[in-house]
Amino acid sequence: MPNKPPENKVTATAADIERSIQALNKMAERLWGDGREAEAKALLDALDALNRALDRIRIGESRRVLH
Repeated sequence: MPNKPPENKVTATAADIERSIQALNKMAERLWGDGREAEAKALLDALDALNRALDRIRIGESRRVLH
């Protein structure tokens, strides 16, 4: 079976991810202000995990640049 050519994938940069996280953080603030604390807390917890993952990505990228 022949291999399929790779699909054109758009790669998000760390800055793109950070902007998305900031936008979602604003959404969480609006949820909190609307009295939807449970939803806001869940979103903030998910954003915290995404921020930690982004930090690990940045560390990996900086190590790659150094080598």
